[in-house]
Amino acid sequence: MKRKNSPILVIDSGVGGLSILYELAIKNPKNDYIYFADYNAAPFGQKSATYIRKRLIENIRLLDKKYHPQGVVIACNTATAVGVSVVRRVFCDKFIVGTEPAIMPAIRAGKKNILVLATPNTIKHSKILSIAAEDTSSNITFLSLPNLASLIEDNIDDLALLRSIIRAYIAPYIHKTDAVVLGCTHYIYIRPILKSLFTSDVSIYDGNAGVAQQTIKKATRGGEGRIDVITNMPSKGVNLVCAWDILLNKGV
Repeated sequence: MKRKNSPILVIDSGVGGLSILYELAIKNPKNDYIYFADYNAAPFGQKSATYIRKRLIENIRLLDKKYHPQGVVIACNTATAVGVSVVRRVFCDKFIVGTEPAIMPAIRAGKKNILVLATPNTIKHSKILSIAAEDTSSNITFLSLPNLASLIEDNIDDLALLRSIIRAYIAPYIHKTDAVVLGCTHYIYIRPILKSLFTSDVSIYDGNAGVAQQTIKKATRGGEGRIDVITNMPSKGVNLVCAWDILLNKGV
C-alpha cells in the first residue's frame, strides 16, 4: 500500500544507479530514497532477459514489504529495456520509471554522427534505440561493450586505470563523432575520461536528468530527505561509498 510520504525505491546492480539517486537528491531533496544495489545479480548487462525480469520482481516484492515505496526507479538501461513493462504490470499500484539512453535529445540537437555506448542487451532490447535506428537524419553507431560496466565497478576507486582500455574501445570513432550517448548508468563515471579522449566540440548525453524529471512529476512530495543505501553483498559497500564520493566531490 502506498503511504503518504513513502520513499522512492531506486534499484540497480551496483554503483551505476547512484548517479540517478544523486540527481534525484539534488532536484528533489525533501523526498526519502531507498537505493538497492543487487550485487548478487551483477552485472545486469551480462544476464539473460528472463533472469533480469525475475530478479527485478523478486527484489521489488521483498523491498516493498519492508519499505512500502510509492514508486520505483529502475536505474539501469539494460534492466529497463528488458523488464520495465513486466514490472509495471506486476506493480500497478506504484509509479515505475525506467532509464533509457538519451539518444533523442542528441537527434533533436541536430547531431549527425552519434555514438551510442551500451551493453549488448540494451542495444538488442531498447525500444528507444530501435526507434532511433530508423532515423535517417543522423548516422547512429551502436557500440556494444559487454564488460565495461564490470570494469568500472571493479575500478571505481581508480578509474584512471581504465583510460587505455576505453581509448581502445572508441579509437575508431574519435574523429567520426559529434555526440556520445551513455547507454549505461555505470558509464557516467567515465565521462571525464571520454571528454579527454574526444575533441571539445563532442557533446556527451546521459538519461539521468530525464529520469529525475519524470520521477519528480510522479512522486508525492514530502519526507525528511533521508537516503538509505543498501545491498545484498555488504563487502561491496566500499564501492558504493567510493562512487558516492565521486558524485559529491569530483562530479561527472
